[in-house]
Amino acid sequence: MEYTQIVFLLLCAQCVAVNIHRIEVPSLVEIGTEFVVLDCQFSTHTTTQGLVMKWFFNGSASLVYQWIPPLKPQVVGLLKGRVDLNFRISDEPLQAYRAIKIMKPTTDLSGIYTCVVSTFMEEDRRTRPMLIYSPGKNFHFTQEKKYVFLVTLICVAEDLYPRPEIIISVQGRPLTQAVSEMKMDSWGLYSVITKAVVHDDDVTEPFEEYTCTLSLPSANYTANRTTVYYPGLMPTAYIAVYEIQKPQERQANGNSVLSRHSIVQLLCLLLSALLLTHHPV
Repeated sequence: MEYTQIVFLLLCAQCVAVNIHRIEVPSLVEIGTEFVVLDCQFSTHTTTQGLVMKWFFNGSASLVYQWIPPLKPQVVGLLKGRVDLNFRISDEPLQAYRAIKIMKPTTDLSGIYTCVVSTFMEEDRRTRPMLIYSPGKNFHFTQEKKYVFLVTLICVAEDLYPRPEIIISVQGRPLTQAVSEMKMDSWGLYSVITKAVVHDDDVTEPFEEYTCTLSLPSANYTANRTTVYYPGLMPTAYIAVYEIQKPQERQANGNSVLSRHSIVQLLCLLLSALLLTHHPV
């Protein structure tokens, strides 16, 4: 091949070359964010003829955005109705609509985004992941005591994404007896309840602080709740009954005392609690 032909081919390659310099896709987005911008910065030496820019979601078969200058961009598939079509990231005609402004992203938009810029002769592509996570709601950690010497620790959280992990621990050690139940709704959000039964004999101090740790590992998100347990307390149900039913009499000096009838009731409740402890239902 002659020298002039080689030079000509190199010059032609420069004329049609397209190159993606940088792709900006936020890796983590918390649900409730007003909008996110996916940007694909590229350069090309070609004219507007033959230039096409596309965004794909989770593979080349799922086209979600296409822009052919000087036309307006088109949104299809999963992003249809979720993109601000008036958003321009640049005043340059060949760069104006290279980015996508997604309004109020939800967890179902988590996935792999690929930017593809092509001409009649060449193509370049870059890929980045984006995770929209939900830290959930109604995250709480409570106690339930049905028997004198046993307490059930209950940790609950709802509307989580991605799949969560919940651990109940004491002094940094996970409770191996903890059992979790997890459900996923039609929107792909998780709800989880974790329970652990603790015996008073396992509490060596006057009280013990327990921690429930909720984590979304792939989102690098962690939250904690704590509860303090005092061993030896009466079962919750009996305390509630006593507080509601206890009658009081007023003495002449204004002090409040328990009547004989209420004392008998209290003794009966204590006896019942002890019987339930030794002979649980």
